[in-house]
Amino acid sequence: MLALPTENIPWPPDAWSDVYNEYAEHAAWYGGDPNQLASVYSSAVFTPTERGRFWARRVAEERRTMVHVPLAADIAGASADLLFSEPPTIVIPGADEANASSDVRATQARLDQLVQDADVFSKFLEAAEVAAAMGGVFLKPNWDTELAGHPILTLGQVDQAIPDFRWGILRSVVFWRVVLEDDRGVVWRHLERHSRGLIEHALYRGTDDKIGRRVPMATLPETADLPDTVQTGIDDLLVRYVPNMRPNRRRRGSSLGQSDYAASEGLFDSLDEVMSSWIRDIRLGQGRIIVPDMFLERRGSGGFSFDIDREAFVALDMDPQSAKDGGLTLSQFEVRAEEHERTMLALIERIVSAAGYSPQSFGLRIEGRAESGTALRIRERKSLTTRQKKEGYFVRAAEEVLELMLVIDKTIFNGGATPMRPRVEMADSVVPDPKEAADTIEMLHRAQAVSLRTKIRMAHPEWTEVEVENEAQELGSELGIGDMPNPESVLYEAEEE
Repeated sequence: MLALPTENIPWPPDAWSDVYNEYAEHAAWYGGDPNQLASVYSSAVFTPTERGRFWARRVAEERRTMVHVPLAADIAGASADLLFSEPPTIVIPGADEANASSDVRATQARLDQLVQDADVFSKFLEAAEVAAAMGGVFLKPNWDTELAGHPILTLGQVDQAIPDFRWGILRSVVFWRVVLEDDRGVVWRHLERHSRGLIEHALYRGTDDKIGRRVPMATLPETADLPDTVQTGIDDLLVRYVPNMRPNRRRRGSSLGQSDYAASEGLFDSLDEVMSSWIRDIRLGQGRIIVPDMFLERRGSGGFSFDIDREAFVALDMDPQSAKDGGLTLSQFEVRAEEHERTMLALIERIVSAAGYSPQSFGLRIEGRAESGTALRIRERKSLTTRQKKEGYFVRAAEEVLELMLVIDKTIFNGGATPMRPRVEMADSVVPDPKEAADTIEMLHRAQAVSLRTKIRMAHPEWTEVEVENEAQELGSELGIGDMPNPESVLYEAEEE
């Protein structure tokens, strides 16, 4: 099991150097900072082929137009929107039943309060976006009794963590951050190691590439209030890892998730090159009229006068009599807008498809009027399939983390609710069409193939069983059907007899 360093080892450890190089590359595309992109691709860790990319070129004597297209950030945002455009339903099993116990109801009420106080939905949305870009994210419930009377859900970034897996299950993880870096090249790092029932803190004084030696936590004011060890009193690891997608094609057999950008880095680079070429064409294609300088008005000082309309003129010292067309020459370079646009759209579609999404999810190939829910699902089938794959990883981790928050609430804050494993149900990213649902219900009703309660559930899928039962009773009374007994109670009475 991974332990805190006791020697002056490279940091991150050598075994993680390739992974962290990939993290740095994906973080640059996700952040969208041109300076960061240029810095990453001009570094010595990349191959000559990668250093020959557009963002690795060094232009010393010429001003070069270099424009970044933030498609990588758009992909990460679209992934998060597909998962959490609507808040998921979080419910303790059995809490929505009429005969739910008082313990279950109390746990559900406390969980609802924790979800609101800890801003869980926003954290899930943020985690989904980061995971799409970086290949994964850590969900980490914390507590600080001085700041809040409830657990606090935080995110752990994969490029600031060294995890330890066994059989695909996270056993421990070391989170790290640079606390301080002075002008002498000294780097202070805070390491936080999580294992079952234990949290350890350590402060190291090192260099840019070495961890250095361990020093007391009180050495810096930023870490002075952190203890060396914390016995959590909870027999579990208080961290969960959420992979974006598996398998990781570059590292088969690895428990790490795969980024949506994997294998598309070159396409991202080419897209920026095409956009930069397009903007360069526009800049160079500005119209100019070349005229003799004697055609322009002179100021009293002997120079030429200039006004805002004069930007179309370029003065040259030439004889207007000998110049063709009376000394007037129109200079206008061609702007290859159509060629650039076609190339860019082709690159965007390839990148989006490689990430597992339909072009329509990004506003491409949309024609005609608004479509029904069924047509929309067909059109965006690839995006919805990718969403379902990611949903499986996220739902399990979310359920476990929410249960941990209930455990922390009871253990640390003396909460009265009994910790239970909730059920997380993701909302449909495609809003159902009411007319489409009504037509389906009507056809099933004519075929006498559906009960009243089932029709209510189809019309209101977000309702609980209690709400469905109350609506069935109301409809039964209005339609004169009489008392509408609960099917489960009828079946139970029949078995008793």
